[in-house]
Amino acid sequence: TLALALYNLIADCFDSSCFVQNVREKSKKHGLEHLQSILLSNLLGAKDINLTSEHQGISMIQQRLQRKKVLLILDDVDRYEQLQTLAGSPDWFGPGSRIIITTRG
Repeated sequence: TLALALYNLIADCFDSSCFVQNVREKSKKHGLEHLQSILLSNLLGAKDINLTSEHQGISMIQQRLQRKKVLLILDDVDRYEQLQTLAGSPDWFGPGSRIIITTRG
């Protein structure tokens, strides 16, 4: 996809980067906590981040990523709740971060 090509082109310009494919499908199948775990694992370089709630995930994203320049691409977002839970506010991430959202029409 175009989003993946862009990710591959610019990911090296950031402290950390994450491409989350099929947000719609994965959130229905596994829940938003699972997607938050994937995002945190990729952006922090950590394994097995287990979250017990979306609120805990939001808090961890805010605290651990607010000083990092990150590239986050969320592919196939179909609900506002997904965006709010994974990248709710620009101040969750450090200066120079870029959040790119794709949707299907």
